[in-house]
Formats: sequence, C-alpha cells, structure tokens
Amino acid sequence: QVKWSGGKKFEDKFVETLLKYGYKGKYMSEDWLMKPLFIQSFAPTSLIYISNITNAPKLLLIDETTVPTQDTNQSYYEITSNGYLAFIRKYVIGIGPWKDTIIPPENNHLGPATDLVARAHALNLQVHPYTFRNENSYLHFNFHQDPYAEYEYWLREIGVDALFTDFTGSLHKYLEWTAPHQNKEKKCRGPPA
Repeated sequence: QVKWSGGKKFEDKFVETLLKYGYKGKYMSEDWLMKPLFIQSFAPTSLIYISNITNAPKLLLIDETTVPTQDTNQSYYEITSNGYLAFIRKYVIGIGPWKDTIIPPENNHLGPATDLVARAHALNLQVHPYTFRNENSYLHFNFHQDPYAEYEYWLREIGVDALFTDFTGSLHKYLEWTAPHQNKEKKCRGPPA
C-alpha cells in the first residue's frame, strides 16, 4: 500500500535491498547458491509484481481454509484449485500452505491427508508447509512430543520439499543426522576397527 517517490512500491524497495546485499538468481543457480533465499507472501499480486523485477524463487503462502488472500480476497479453495495453481506457477516455484490444511487434525491427531501436495507436485510446484515448532502444544499427538518424528513424517511420508520452522537448529540437526553423505563421511573417519 505504501508508495515511494517516482511511483516505487514496497516490492521495488524490497528487491532493491535484496540486490544491494547480493541476493539474486534463479533457484539453484550459482548466484542463488551463494546466498539462497525464497521470497514468500500471502499476497498473490505482490508475488506477480515481484516476478517482473527479480528471478529469485517465490512461494505463495496459503493460510487456513477460512482466511482469504490478503490482496485479492480469494478463498482458500480458489487458490488451491488446479486452475489457480496452474496459473500461479508462472510466477512462483511453489506454495507454502499451513500444515493443518494439508493434513487437517482431529482432536489433535492427524486426520486423512488432502491431495494438495500431490496436485501441486503434478504441476511441478514445490510444497513448503509451515510452521513447524518444537513445543508440545504445537505437535500433534501422533509425534509423541518429538519434533524429529514430525520432520521425518512430513519429509519422508508426505513428501513435501521443505519445511518452515521456528526452530532452525532442530531441523538442521535432523538434516545432518539423516543426510546420506553424512553417514558416508562418518564411516570413512578414523582407523579401521
């Protein structure tokens, strides 16, 4: 909503700041790998505007089913329809839905999974659900107060591409423990037994 002199918008200033500090490049490009980032927003028109001024990867964040988009007032069901996902993939590399919209809980237990991940993957969109937290009050009973079990379930069973977390140290440890190259490196260290 804010505009600067010369007709610039928030998105223009935001991208200028990213470029000033070296954040640029398409997903997995050499530039991107030097300083990886994902631009995320609940506002589809903002992401579309930004896609015209940077090729950095973008994600459409998706709130719970009762909350419309910030700028277009579209419903959850509209922006997760196959038609809309096919449209928005021209501007984003993926979606970031609230995790409880992918697997709606029932009495703090996981319910049946929706087909959102499969439909997004069919359209070559990544899925980065949010927000993963370590506190027991945010872990469904299925995970027995173990955030690592939750990471394992979402990455291995549901097949999401990434996770948003408030506890980056925990997710980093999980990835270290489960990365195939880590196991190979550990096997090569030290004298033979």
